[in-house]
Amino acid sequence: MKKISEAGGGIFLCISAIIALALANSPFQDSYQRLAHDSSRFVDEILMSVFFFLIGLEIKREIFYGNMREPKNAALPIIAAIGGMALPAIFWTIFTSGGPGWAIAMPTDVALSLGALALLGSRIDTSLKVFLLTLAIADDLFSIIILGTFFSYGVSAIKIASTIGAVLLAFLIPQGKKITIDRLITFINPWSAFLIVPLFVLVNVGVHIDFHSFGTTLTSPIALALIIGRPLGKLIGITLFTWLAVKFKLARKPDSLSYKEIAGAGALAGMGLTVSLFISQLALTNPQSLDQVKVGLIVAAIISALLGLAILRKYSLAQD
Repeated sequence: MKKISEAGGGIFLCISAIIALALANSPFQDSYQRLAHDSSRFVDEILMSVFFFLIGLEIKREIFYGNMREPKNAALPIIAAIGGMALPAIFWTIFTSGGPGWAIAMPTDVALSLGALALLGSRIDTSLKVFLLTLAIADDLFSIIILGTFFSYGVSAIKIASTIGAVLLAFLIPQGKKITIDRLITFINPWSAFLIVPLFVLVNVGVHIDFHSFGTTLTSPIALALIIGRPLGKLIGITLFTWLAVKFKLARKPDSLSYKEIAGAGALAGMGLTVSLFISQLALTNPQSLDQVKVGLIVAAIISALLGLAILRKYSLAQD
């Protein structure tokens, strides 16, 4: 069921993005835009609170009961996550000359990255799955902290409650109730993966592509910051910080996990959509900039998936 949820959630997310783009560039684009506008507040502020509550539950489970409970086990993916967030943000700052929205380049989409990894099935060692999952959870935790620290200004109380409040609510569940947390995650996860996140993407990803100006959009500083910064920034940042953590004995790398596999997982971590889109709505107000973000994130996700799967297919199979 978990493998189905991982792969299926990522597939549903991709299908929703394709449908949104198709509708936004069809004869029904006006109806789609009206429907997306009318339903955006309900989806973004009400339904997404369930998504962020689920993130809170997953973070809590990892901290108190999972891989992040043991410092030696948690150190490697946590340090890797920091590198995987820092370098894309640096790329953003360079390409946009310090423009706002640097945190858009940072989050990893759990559904997409783990879904893509699940497509390789038993070829992937368990240690790599645990590494990527813990990295993605740590990434979510840091993204929530950054969201609350740097992007809560001018945000309605409802939106704050639906994001930070939902995460904090998850932490109010009494400690020592792992079974309760597991049951909640098991119950909520299918609704989040197959309904809430796809609806969010369906409402927010649709961008009308004017092919006369598409080249300009694709080569804009914002789009390039994501198209180049996410695949390369995640791959280099995660691999480099992992190597440094092991080199300086800050963490221990499992013997079954190679740096080439870590590089592949780092590339997959460049797939980001849900939280990045959410942050972009808070950080940017220019519709043209938001369109550039959407195009950049979609292209970056495709490049990251192809690059990550190619690396892992080559080097993981070499160990079979």
